[in-house]
Order: sequence, then C-alpha cells, then structure tokens
Amino acid sequence: MRVLFTCWSWPTHLSALVPLARACRAAGHEVLVAGQPGLREDIRRAGLPAAAVGTEVDTVGMVGEYLLPLPGAGRPPAGGKPRATRMLLAHAESMAGDLVRLIREWRADLVVYDQTALAGPLAAAAAGVPAVRHLYGVDLMWRFRDALPSALAPLADRLGADAFDPFGVATVDPVPASLQPPTDYRRLPMRFTPANGSVSLTARGKRPRVCVSWGHTIAKVAAPRFLAGRIAEALAGSDVEVVLAISAAQRDLPGPLPTGTRILLDAPLWPVLSTCDLLVGHGGAASILTALDHGLPALLVPQLPDHAGHAGGVAARGAGVVLGLDELSPATIREHVERLVAASPERAAALEVREEMHAQPSPADVVAELVALCG
Repeated sequence: MRVLFTCWSWPTHLSALVPLARACRAAGHEVLVAGQPGLREDIRRAGLPAAAVGTEVDTVGMVGEYLLPLPGAGRPPAGGKPRATRMLLAHAESMAGDLVRLIREWRADLVVYDQTALAGPLAAAAAGVPAVRHLYGVDLMWRFRDALPSALAPLADRLGADAFDPFGVATVDPVPASLQPPTDYRRLPMRFTPANGSVSLTARGKRPRVCVSWGHTIAKVAAPRFLAGRIAEALAGSDVEVVLAISAAQRDLPGPLPTGTRILLDAPLWPVLSTCDLLVGHGGAASILTALDHGLPALLVPQLPDHAGHAGGVAARGAGVVLGLDELSPATIREHVERLVAASPERAAALEVREEMHAQPSPADVVAELVALCG
C-alpha cells in the first residue's frame, strides 16, 4: 500500500502525523509526506521521505489576526465565516493542484491528512482515492461541518472533486474520547505517541516541580504575549520549583527570572514532564496531551481560538483549569498552582485520562485499519 501523508507548513501539525507514518513504513508500506516547501526539512528530520507541493502562505500573519483580544480591547466584529477559514482556504488553494498531480504520479492508494490541511481530501477526491483525516488535538473542525463544504465548493469544482468530504472516510484520533465533542463519523482511536528524547534534570526534591511551557506559535505571531516569564515571576516565593521548557529562539523573551528558575532549551517535553507535577501552558494540543500522558493536570492560558478549544476540552473533563488574560494576577496564578500540585480533583481526573489514553490502540494497530479501508 502507498500512503501519502500531507499537512501545511506548521511543524507541530507534522509531528502529530509522524507516529502513524513511521508505523506504516515499519509494516512494509510505502510512505511519502507532502507539504509546502518550508516543511521539507522538518519532514526529512523526522526520517521520512518528503515531497514539496504548493507555495508558502503567510500563516503567521493570518494567525495573528485571530488572537483573542486583550482585556478591555473588545471583540472584533463577527463576520459571515469563521476567521480561520481564510487561512485554511489559502493553504488549500496553495497545495491542492500540485497534490492532485502527486497523488496520481506516485499512484497513492490512500491519503492521510492533517485535519486543517483541506487540500488533502480535495486532492484525494479529484484523484479517486480514499482520504483519512488525522487529528492532533480536540476536533476543532467539527463545529464547522456545515460551513466547510460550501466554503470549499469553488475549489472542489475546479479540481473535479465531485465526491469531496472534508472529514474523509474515517478519522484517526489520538485524543481520548472523553475530551472530544460528540460526533457521528467513523473514529479510529490511536494511542498518543509523544516526541521523546533525553534531558538532564536533577532528581526532584521535596518541593513540587512545575513546568512552564509556551509552545512555538505565540512567540512567532505575538512575542509580547509569550507569558512564560510572567508566570515564573508570579511563582517567585511559592513553595514550588519552576522549570521553563522553551526553545533557543525564545531564550530572551522571558526577561529577568526569579532566582532558582531552571531554563531548559529545546528539551523534549515528555521527559521534562516525567519529573513534574503540573504543566502551566498556552493550551497547545501537543503539550496538553503530553501532560495527560503522564497523568498531570494543567493550568492553561489560551490566546488563540484553537488553543481555547483544546484547553476547553481539558477543563470540561475536569483535568485542568483555564484562565483568561484578565485573570492573570500573581495571587490567582499562585493560588491555582498551589492547589493543582496537591491532591486535587483535577489531578485525579488527569490520572483517569492517562489510563484512557494508554488503552487506545497503537499506531501499528491503526495501520491494519487503514489497510482494511483500502481493501
């Protein structure tokens, strides 16, 4: 079987596809990963064959347009379409034509696409092969299920994608069902496989250890909203050990830090969190799932609609707390952190979610499901 994976140039979306792509190769299937040119080196670093399709899109600029408003700024006027739709359409327009040609020339049997890479199901329909959607977090596209077909209809018509379905024939889902909204599509649950590696951390002392991590997106689109340093400052004097897990590119963003704050640059989050009691973060799907894989609760401060969606799933499950930007007083931060590192209801719920995650089928098991879909 020949399986074509695709997503647009956002490395964290690619990371979610990598475990299943590797499992397909391990099972003896041919794999190719297609993305815009800027993603090619990330694909190769993941040890997978890469193909470039389409052209780059100003993702950072468009994401910046739908940052949640700062306190007192008011909300932007509502439009006829979700604000993210313009970005998703731009990526689909960029990639779809080249992707159709690649599917045909490479003779793909199946397309697996990131949930936001809508060129995937469009091109698959045009080429006459099945498409499987792959989630990286809470299913944020489900709420747009009525709007997506009409929004993509002009592009579908140009491609000849008559049987286009933005949700594909099935959905691979690494998120436990208790965090997802009710849906009616065919779900292929898969155990979350975190990015791993080694990191040097001293053994924990008597104090709880809190990991503060702010992902990559916020620093790219609005550096002043990178709040890791603000969180660390708020926790100065608390009876917790603070570890900042940030990238080398973010090193100067936190500013002066309280004495004793530990900085880890470019450290894989899974081994870092294995030594921690709590994640404080921005609401990104990968960091949330990595924390829950360890049974850790989270204190989340989302600033983008998708981060709010992922964080909302955690809060609804009772496995964490979500704070708005207008709630970030040092006293409030300390209060929540001190409660969450103890024997809190959120900690008990996070441990339940961990068991749910670990019971999901492995990527190798999901490969067998994909083969059956193509049969």
